[in-house]
Amino acid sequence: MTFKQDVQIDPTAIVLPNVELGPRTIVEPFCLIGLKDRFHPDLITKIGKDSFLGSRCTIYSGVIAGAKFDISDQTTIFFDNQFGDNCRIGPKAVIKNGCRLQSNVRVNAQVFMERVEIDSFVFIGPGTVFTDDIHPPCPRYADCTGKTLIESHVSIGANVTVGPGIRIGHHSQVYAGSVLIRDVEPYSVMAGNPAVLVKDFRDLRCHPGYFESPYEWWE
Repeated sequence: MTFKQDVQIDPTAIVLPNVELGPRTIVEPFCLIGLKDRFHPDLITKIGKDSFLGSRCTIYSGVIAGAKFDISDQTTIFFDNQFGDNCRIGPKAVIKNGCRLQSNVRVNAQVFMERVEIDSFVFIGPGTVFTDDIHPPCPRYADCTGKTLIESHVSIGANVTVGPGIRIGHHSQVYAGSVLIRDVEPYSVMAGNPAVLVKDFRDLRCHPGYFESPYEWWE
């Protein structure tokens, strides 16, 4: 085990030998870190500095995360997932295999995703589900369905369903409860089931007047 002296690990947590934790990382009670995926060989799990691993979370082997990785209670992160700096994952989220998240990504509670690639500065609301198979349970779904791609500066509301292999263009917003079944062009505001274009992202305004426009804090 590779630990710095200033890493804090609760006595009830299990941190396996294939795990590297960065300085000032906190591991809360009953975490299981570095669990071997039965379908893959043992790989290193690396968690960057200043990270927080909430109680009862599970992280499999082969997970790589940057600095200030913050995951909440009872979240599960499976094999072959990568995270940039300052990524936050809410409670009871499930990150299945093959996801790539860049920096400054916020994934809220009870989100499910598999084979999703997300650029920087993205917000995903609670309960959002990313599907990855057109005809489940097809044994060759990965051969015919590409990964879901989310470009930078995207905000997705609560309880959105995203169809498999969809690209969401940069500077877009998806309203809560929407169902995306086709690609989203950049600067789109989408709503409905199935979701349709309702507004140009550049026309959004901060109604209380605190900011010139929403999301300017990301620019």
